[in-house]
Amino acid sequence: MTSALRFDGLQSLRGLAATLVLAEHTANAISTRYMGLGPKDSPMAVFPFTAGVDIFFVISGFIIAYSSGSLFGRSGAWRSFLLRRIARVVPMYWLMTGVMICAFSSIGSRAWGDASWSSVAASFLFLPAANADGLTFPILTIGWTLNYEMAFYALFAASLYFPRANALAIIVGTLVLLAILGALLHPSSPALQFWTDPIILEFAAGICLYGLLRSGKLALPGVVKLLLMLAALLSLAAFRGEPGSWRWIIWGGPATLLVACALGTTSFQGMFAKVASRAGDWSYGVYLAHFPIVMVGATACQVLLPNTGWVWFGIFPVFVLAATLTASALLHRFIERPFIDMARRAAPDDNRFHQPKPAILCPDPVVPQA
Repeated sequence: MTSALRFDGLQSLRGLAATLVLAEHTANAISTRYMGLGPKDSPMAVFPFTAGVDIFFVISGFIIAYSSGSLFGRSGAWRSFLLRRIARVVPMYWLMTGVMICAFSSIGSRAWGDASWSSVAASFLFLPAANADGLTFPILTIGWTLNYEMAFYALFAASLYFPRANALAIIVGTLVLLAILGALLHPSSPALQFWTDPIILEFAAGICLYGLLRSGKLALPGVVKLLLMLAALLSLAAFRGEPGSWRWIIWGGPATLLVACALGTTSFQGMFAKVASRAGDWSYGVYLAHFPIVMVGATACQVLLPNTGWVWFGIFPVFVLAATLTASALLHRFIERPFIDMARRAAPDDNRFHQPKPAILCPDPVVPQA
């Protein structure tokens, strides 16, 4: 049924989610470096741009379930699955972590100078660990989301031994159980706190959307989708502050609606299809590359340019956007695609099945294209 679907809307949403996160960190830099205000106190805090991460998590749950159809119940499928995940996620992340280390080192930041070797190792191994400030973030701070992604991939790989319906039920049940245990037991271990955070339920939401799509229950009229999208955006705008442990509902709920509305059989044509394709293809690069670019650009503006509005509201955001798009295009062309091709050759499929991108980041325009 779903093999003929194109998800150009999901491709566009993936690019939008990456752009939202970029906007969040750009605005935060302007607030702290120019206005002297914390991000929460900034007049630019008009929308929770960081909710782009929640959109990514829901997309991840959906597209990993969708694109793994031929793997369920196959002997040794977990090896092929993990190889493809590693090929897509790890090279670019390790590269940008190295870039971040160089950036921290060059400016003498304690984020590198005071970091323990165990926390550095955890950063490269996708394990939650305390950084120099005692917070559970890797060297490349936004990599906390990839720590969740890799844990989700491990759980998914372990379930591939079972038929699809059983496997997906096991995954969703495990995610729900972990969230319940976290809420009831309040573990003291930072790692256990991390892995039982209810934000993991957003992956389950994506899997549930996959089930609804298979059953034909997401075939909504265009007007209904438009109204749901508007309701989701208004809901996000109404809760701009950090929602804490209720994030999976306050931001994850609207994110799920947006992903549901992006799904369907309608394909973009012409230039729109090309833009959607580029937005999706470059989104992982945008997500990883923008953070060091924002940091280096903000430092350069402080040191080299006058502290005026036209610098921070003109030159700085233009530089961040141009540099990020350039870096993401190069990363996709020279890092991401070559490793994807290597994974294809190392783990060939025996049918038309192809795996997606790390769904922070997922689907390709004709879904899913490896």
